[in-house]
Amino acid sequence: MFWSKDFNNFTDRAVGVITRSYLKHGLFFLQGRSWRRMRHILSPSFTTGKLKHTSLTIDQAAQRLTSVLESLARKGELLPIKYISGQYTSEIIARTGFGLETHCLGEEDDEFTQMCKSLIKIHGPIRNLLTTFLLFFPRLHTFLSNTLGLQSFDQVNLEADRYFKHVLTKTVSERQEILKEGGKLPKDLLQSLIQAKELGDNDNVELNEVAKSESWDDLPKNMSEKELIGQSILILFAGFETTSTTLQFCLYLLAQHQDVQEKLLLEIQEVIQSETPTYEEVNKLKYMEQVLDETLRLFPPLPIITRKALETKTYGDVTVPQGAWVMVLLDQIMMDPKHFPQPEQFDPERFSEENVSKRDSLSFVPFGSGPRLCLGMRLAYLELKLALVHVLRKVKVELNDKTEPKRGEKPKISYHGIVVVDNPIQLALTLRG
Repeated sequence: MFWSKDFNNFTDRAVGVITRSYLKHGLFFLQGRSWRRMRHILSPSFTTGKLKHTSLTIDQAAQRLTSVLESLARKGELLPIKYISGQYTSEIIARTGFGLETHCLGEEDDEFTQMCKSLIKIHGPIRNLLTTFLLFFPRLHTFLSNTLGLQSFDQVNLEADRYFKHVLTKTVSERQEILKEGGKLPKDLLQSLIQAKELGDNDNVELNEVAKSESWDDLPKNMSEKELIGQSILILFAGFETTSTTLQFCLYLLAQHQDVQEKLLLEIQEVIQSETPTYEEVNKLKYMEQVLDETLRLFPPLPIITRKALETKTYGDVTVPQGAWVMVLLDQIMMDPKHFPQPEQFDPERFSEENVSKRDSLSFVPFGSGPRLCLGMRLAYLELKLALVHVLRKVKVELNDKTEPKRGEKPKISYHGIVVVDNPIQLALTLRG
């Protein structure tokens, strides 16, 4: 696939986010040198050592998630999985990315979770069609949203955006005071971003000048206030919606395929030796990773990505003109029967070492590919794995005539930039002995 193998010609996304929010300064939406610089700055925040520390916070949230599911099972109530998984991921993000303690799992959404769920606007069919139309006229969209200030055309809920800016500014200020007083600072993701910002930050540097610089030596090696907020809101957007959606689909597929669920439970029992899994144990759950990969193949949270050609080039018998958009349908790539026979079937064995070695590495790309591979990929797997470890040891997920979808039916989904289930999935739960 030329968009990945010739990365230098397809560095930039063709479609950004049209908003007045600092989210537009997030790594996912940056281009050219601005993207390269920010990727370099952020990479140390996602090292193995940082993930190990974060795993303690994730494990605590996973245990609370399991307690909620056990309670629902005892009452004989259905599990509204997207609602609960959204609370799970929002608790993790609140602690690691914003320095907040939230405990809404199984209760009504707190303010932080409500704002997480409303950050990116999800429209109805007609408005979604208009939004798709405006993708091809970004200058018009920018004029309507940013110049005229018409909030209905802004892709971000600005009320939620203001809330997260306030929380971040307050938390950063509090941590600066702790540092002045010689106190101990948390070792979370937010603190990594604050350290990247540093005290002598580059708030006076115009961000559009970064992209024009010819030398890495001339580029700031730290972040501005805008960029710090942008990265935190991006982590919220990426970590909340995509991870909770994947957990939703994974539990649905396990409910649909009881044999896979029991095989996965057996692996958990063999590998995990204590109530609290170690980071090393979690990484040994190979069959679980196969289950997650097959879930992502069938239901990629972001099924479409775009790239823009920096110059005219010919690839085989295809010429891509300078400035042309390339729309990559990730979901179609991963449903290609050439690589995945009977692609609509759920079969984690597709991702055994032997089967993976026989396929083109670019046949499975739920997190993208190449240098723009999702920086938070390992964090997402960690959140998903710890949730499954704790949940499946305590409860069995099932489909029946009361669940949504019912046994034998499939969930109906639609695309709003991200995948959305039209009728939220609800699963039956049975306590394990």
